[in-house]
Amino acid sequence: MVSRRILLGALMGVAAPALAFAEGDGHAPNLLTKKGRRTSSALRHQAGDKAALDKALAAVKPMEVEPPPAPAAPVQDVSPDEALGRLKQGNAIFARGGANLMLPTMARVADLSKGQKPFAVVIGCADSRTAPELVFDCNLGELFVIRVAGSTVGREGLGSIVYAVEHLGAPLIVVLGHTKCGAVGAAVDVAKKHAELHGALHEMVLPIIPAVLEADETHPADLQDAAIRRNVRDIAGRLKVADGVLAERIEEGRLKVVSACYDLTTGVVAFDA
Repeated sequence: MVSRRILLGALMGVAAPALAFAEGDGHAPNLLTKKGRRTSSALRHQAGDKAALDKALAAVKPMEVEPPPAPAAPVQDVSPDEALGRLKQGNAIFARGGANLMLPTMARVADLSKGQKPFAVVIGCADSRTAPELVFDCNLGELFVIRVAGSTVGREGLGSIVYAVEHLGAPLIVVLGHTKCGAVGAAVDVAKKHAELHGALHEMVLPIIPAVLEADETHPADLQDAAIRRNVRDIAGRLKVADGVLAERIEEGRLKVVSACYDLTTGVVAFDA
């Protein structure tokens, strides 16, 4: 790189002593007369040097810095069908009592601290008996789980789903309901028996009521069970068009959205696909 001293000297023809002082070498040139006052010629010379310096610096173009490259899109290790097959196989193992209940090793924990790559998103109920990691015989870092009573999805939940698909590369979304769901039962009571729920409980069941009314037209005899299955199917259907990222990946074959229902008695998950 050309030193600042040579550059300024070539541009302006400034005297070497002044340049040496500007670079931190030597002493300041003597611009004072014997009487201790600046002469007019010295002042004019100094003003000319400053003007030339300002002009030269103004002409210097800043260095162009290349912007950092955009982060690469996550690469999918499994297809949507392969991910679905993993869940079905894991549930079959769980249902026959052979699930692996070993806790993750500290090596696995340390490895996951560097990042995550879940192979499926599971939208489940908050019911304590329906933990997806256990039901599908999965371990830490394999499932991206969103749980709300009744398996409903609000705006925050949708944002979490889009994040898992767009930034983590998850190729599968499963909306998982379960038998004897209390949240759906409460929605049935509100819709059919005019039960009153207060505050947040009322808000919790409101998204489920349309599924209750639909199920009542076809399966009034076992309304709660029919509403449970209708609810997760409706949510899965809405997710397919709820966000452009999801819709695009579905169209490209890189994402699948399915609904399913877990049987509390048998441990079996029945998928709709």
